[in-house]
Amino acid sequence: MQKYDIIVIGSGPAGLSAGYAAGLTGKRVLILEKMSDPGLKLLASGGGRCNVANILGMEDFAVRFGKNWRFMLPALQNFHGQTLLEFFHAHQVPLILSDGFHYFPESGKARDVLQLFLDGIARCKGTVKCGEKVTDIRCDRGWQVTAGRNVYRGAAVILACGGRGYPALGGSMAGYELAGKCGHKVTELFPAMTGVVCADARVGNCAGISLADCMATLELKGRNRISARGELLFTHRGFSAFAILDLAGQAAEALSRDPVVRLKIDFLPYISPEELHAEFAAWRQAGGKKHISGLLGKWLPKKAAQLLLDGDDPEISRWQAASSRKLAEKLKGSIFELNGVENWEKAMVTRGGVSLKEVDPRTLASKKIPGLFFAGEMLDITGPCGGFNISWALASGMLAGQSASSFSSSAATAGVPAMIPSAG
Repeated sequence: MQKYDIIVIGSGPAGLSAGYAAGLTGKRVLILEKMSDPGLKLLASGGGRCNVANILGMEDFAVRFGKNWRFMLPALQNFHGQTLLEFFHAHQVPLILSDGFHYFPESGKARDVLQLFLDGIARCKGTVKCGEKVTDIRCDRGWQVTAGRNVYRGAAVILACGGRGYPALGGSMAGYELAGKCGHKVTELFPAMTGVVCADARVGNCAGISLADCMATLELKGRNRISARGELLFTHRGFSAFAILDLAGQAAEALSRDPVVRLKIDFLPYISPEELHAEFAAWRQAGGKKHISGLLGKWLPKKAAQLLLDGDDPEISRWQAASSRKLAEKLKGSIFELNGVENWEKAMVTRGGVSLKEVDPRTLASKKIPGLFFAGEMLDITGPCGGFNISWALASGMLAGQSASSFSSSAATAGVPAMIPSAG
């Protein structure tokens, strides 16, 4: 049986930052990773560039995560904004503001972010073991973690196992199952930051078409609406890209209650309805033999225009005012019924997770079992695209690592926790 002060399960940004923070205090840290290499999702993030953070201040940043945003504040107060930027600069991985909002490594390489933490953990004499799938965890006069034939003991455990998305890169139910064994409630899980599936199969005829600026609005029951603006990509089954990714998790959750959910798309958010009607009036006045789909080419590829026209594509000289009004309504607010979202194979993050009611936001410690901590995507907190989720993973990992270190020190002086029935 191998003994450590702190055992971290998972080597994503949350696990790595937790292990690093704990190691800085002189604790013996072990990070267990079931995949053959650490940080595989981190390496794939941002197209291999790793969008680490963005410019938003602490509260503005947290609010973008939805109703549970106040839970995040202690972790963000500890590691966010200028503190985060200075940390990366001090470790020779400076971040640059690529577009006025998103921070990426100056090198453009996610691997530099991974290496920063691996090197830091090594300097603190921490250990990272890959190919170690944890199959059991229990608290009995301290923590006992089983991975294959190996058994490890520690004063504290940090669950930073990540979510279900991208199973090829390590996504699975494993972390949630371990939390469940420890008696923690896990909310219902949904694929998030992925594409949506349309009931109208004709959308697939436009597969591959990308529009730079659209506004998508998810219409939910109770007059609730959630909107996102950005690039829109037609897929073989529906829509994806930035105008859709931030809505997919809510769509999946809504579809678990209702068979169909409505998605409204404004294909021209940069043009007002009045400007559009004036443009169409000028077209009708000019007349000619050009078809409407051709004139729409200034905004939309022909296939996308034909989807909205739905067979009504006359020469401009024969175009009626009623038809132009109908087209304007579609351009500014086409309704598509959704009957699904893409599966876990394509989901970048998970909506749902360990219930926040059972975790202390000041330390990220379990309220149910002493010595158990959580970090990152495992918690029931999901942010939008744009550096939000990685930034939260780092902040929560830092806090969990520091808290676990404090617990380990107190356990060493006051004795191990009272015997608790073995989890699972």
